Amino acid sequence: MIHPYTGCGHRCLYCYATSYIRDHGRPRPKEDLLRRLTRDLRRVPQGALIEMSTSSDPYTPPEESLGLTRSVIREVLSRGYALLITTKSTLVLRDLDILTRHPGRVVVAITVTTLDRGIASLLEPGAPPPDERLRAVRALSRAGVPVAVRVDPIVPYVNDDPDGIERLVKAIAEAGALQVTSSTYKARYDSLARIARSFPEVGGRLVELYRGGERVGGYTYL
Repeated sequence: MIHPYTGCGHRCLYCYATSYIRDHGRPRPKEDLLRRLTRDLRRVPQGALIEMSTSSDPYTPPEESLGLTRSVIREVLSRGYALLITTKSTLVLRDLDILTRHPGRVVVAITVTTLDRGIASLLEPGAPPPDERLRAVRALSRAGVPVAVRVDPIVPYVNDDPDGIERLVKAIAEAGALQVTSSTYKARYDSLARIARSFPEVGGRLVELYRGGERVGGYTYL
């Protein structure tokens, strides 16, 4: 797992990393990352799958000017590794020139939690709108880069309408994605409070629903 940045500018309400990364909403590049990456890759078996990344989007807003993720991609793929890029950002399209040079060794997973721009603007206020993410899915697919879509998380009373999910999955398939991954929201103390405040019409019911859930590894499950 490689995280080029600490923190993330997408400010998703459901983010779990805000509970343990200080000042998570202020993304900053990892110090001396490329030198450390080159050193660490010497210990990774050839052909291994490397993921980038989960606790911070590799295409968090500063990447547009810094290009740190682009340098990491070039380094990883030039050394023969396979790469899974997980993102909400359409900035991944900037790096198509590198990704398309390594067929069979790159997959991009793009998160799209809803087709509703209004819900998305509250749930993921710093991320591109869902229709723009779907256009990125289509562009990657047409360029020959395999794409998965993460409908994740599904938050009760927020983006769990069955008809809405069916429309979303249909749009994902039409955009050319090869796989859909999904799970329900797992609550942490801070993310549950953020969602309840931002969706006050369902906040009380949501908190009550998770109050009776099971605690596993710092998360509360339905």
